[in-house]
Amino acid sequence: MNNEEFLIEKKNLEKTIEDYNEVISDTKLKIKNLPNLYPDKEYRVMEQERLIHKVEKLENGLKKPYFARIDFYNDESSIKDVCYIGKIGVTDYDNNVITVDWRAPISSLYYDSNVGKTSYVSPEGTIHGELQLKRQYDIENSVLNSFNDVDTVSNDEILKPYLSVNADKRLKNIVATIQGEQNVIIREPITNNTIIQGVAGSGKTTVALHHIAYLVYNNRDLYDANQYIVIGPNKFFVDYISSILPDLDVDGVKQFDFVDFASNYLNVDFEIKNSLDNFNLNSSGKEEDNFSYYRTSLEFQHFIKEYIDVFEANMLPKVNLEYKNIKILSFKEIEEEYYSVNKKTSNTISKRIDKTILLLSKKIDERKSDILNKSLQSVIKENNTIRQKANSKDNQLLKKELESSGMNMLKRYFKKIKFNIYDIYKNILLELKKQNKYSNEIDIKLEELKNGILEFEDLTPLMYINYIINGAEDYKKYRHVVIDEAQDYNLFTFFILKEILSNSTFSIYGDLAQSLYSSRSIKSWKDVVEKAFNNNISIKYLNKSYRTTIEIMNEANKINKHLNYTLAEPVIRHGSKVQYIDIKQSNITNSILNQINYMKKQGCQTIAIIGKTPKEVDTIYNDIISKIEVEKITSKNYNFSNDICITTGYLSKGLEFDGVIVCNVMNSNYDINNNLDMKILYVSMTRALHELSILYSSNLLNILMAK
Repeated sequence: MNNEEFLIEKKNLEKTIEDYNEVISDTKLKIKNLPNLYPDKEYRVMEQERLIHKVEKLENGLKKPYFARIDFYNDESSIKDVCYIGKIGVTDYDNNVITVDWRAPISSLYYDSNVGKTSYVSPEGTIHGELQLKRQYDIENSVLNSFNDVDTVSNDEILKPYLSVNADKRLKNIVATIQGEQNVIIREPITNNTIIQGVAGSGKTTVALHHIAYLVYNNRDLYDANQYIVIGPNKFFVDYISSILPDLDVDGVKQFDFVDFASNYLNVDFEIKNSLDNFNLNSSGKEEDNFSYYRTSLEFQHFIKEYIDVFEANMLPKVNLEYKNIKILSFKEIEEEYYSVNKKTSNTISKRIDKTILLLSKKIDERKSDILNKSLQSVIKENNTIRQKANSKDNQLLKKELESSGMNMLKRYFKKIKFNIYDIYKNILLELKKQNKYSNEIDIKLEELKNGILEFEDLTPLMYINYIINGAEDYKKYRHVVIDEAQDYNLFTFFILKEILSNSTFSIYGDLAQSLYSSRSIKSWKDVVEKAFNNNISIKYLNKSYRTTIEIMNEANKINKHLNYTLAEPVIRHGSKVQYIDIKQSNITNSILNQINYMKKQGCQTIAIIGKTPKEVDTIYNDIISKIEVEKITSKNYNFSNDICITTGYLSKGLEFDGVIVCNVMNSNYDINNNLDMKILYVSMTRALHELSILYSSNLLNILMAK
């Protein structure tokens, strides 16, 4: 970087900021003149909202309008494109490009290509040419600090400054540091189903959100942002990511945790018994609660389907359709018509009933005269004057019913079928019990259901029952679904999500090494590919860990090695050695306070104290709260704002902090033969960006002692 070039780039930044301000000024003027431009009030309000949002984006962009530049010579047109790449693309009102959006096709050259001959894919086809320059900028508060010419974005010296900053800034800078293997996933077409197996710190969540941002931008003429869904593991996690999408210029994407998604679909509010605060760690690490696993398995899906097939075969009221003793249709006619309905075109029980009502109403319409004639004959035959008057009145009411081809009569007839999904679920469990399966567990579950208590594992079967009966018409509008922390779902859950969101493609992100729920988790992605998606989904891998320092990842990899999982590849950044602190008989509170002070001196802004169980966390929290300001994260308290927090390992999943203190890492507290224990410890350790302290008393966990 020489002085002359620096001055040129400095002037270009000043010109860009000037152009931004001009667009802001023009946009504000347009807002002022909207009443004259658009007489239609409804359209005017919509346009005003759009323009106000545009001004907000531009004003935010003034601090750092771009982060990179590429110079590309197009072989076909012989034109050199000089593109300044930013978080948002901006053009002036004469349609001159000021900055290019990072999601634009040409921007992929910055992430994927080396300087030299290359190409990129655009809507018009593949564009060939030569990448002559790739430049990266350090701009803060509208001031150019420096720039570097690079060959690849993964250049160690370029990435280091971004990965060395604190947690909050890392999220804001991710667009500038997207790696090649991440960019391939981010730019996957909306037509593709993809599973992403990524190690801790590989950027799964940020890749997932940038993928959504990419799809929204590149398919904006086809779909609205509200046709995309993100499903996270819990409310805390959803809240954690909710501020990131607007920063990526995406508003309106639906965000749920799985419980909220189920509640939304079933249209019922409920409390889940097994909240994360009541997370139970058994001592063996095996699937002791097989009933929980069974309820989220495809085996149970098949059992439910068989039960409902029998239920449907016997559900029709075995009586004729009559009105005041006048037979309108025989039961046999109703039954034949129902079973004549094509199950492929009417794929839910409700749709088949609706179709049957339409077909039967036509029959009634054809017989209208005969039915009324029968009714009239009954009036004439009646000698009793009072009864004759009553029958005459009934005849008039019947005539009125037949004006709508008997629709109301038919609806009343089919309303006799009870479709309470909870009652059906209870009956399914009773049927399962008859087969001598899980008898004790089913008795407990039936009592809980009687009292309105649900577990997470009940949601998938309830959703499936509801789907078979009522379908999911309102969910057909969605086009793409991102599922994060997907290793904690079983095959039945993937199956029902795919059924409900039948017009959607899926991006599924997870890490088998961080699977903390043996009672409901998949064992391999291969099963998801073959059994839930019928091989219509591919698997991609993110094995490089960018979150933690090499020193931290090397220690965490001791657990991966013990569990026979793929080792994460730590990249680029060295840091402090992991601190192993033997507190012996000293006060654990003092040790924690000492480590917090140490981490603050090292520049840590966010620090997490992590325990294994809620009970352990409560004990530490009660001891420490009088000495330091700290916030306890629970599944119900997920809006944390303090720089220092305390939580459990399983609740910390998906989060990251500058410094992490993991407590009580002894053989007596973490069982190396318990996979669940080992995974929780792995998750806890890999939350740390820069500093990690492991506290133990006398007897450090064996596998961490290995060199």
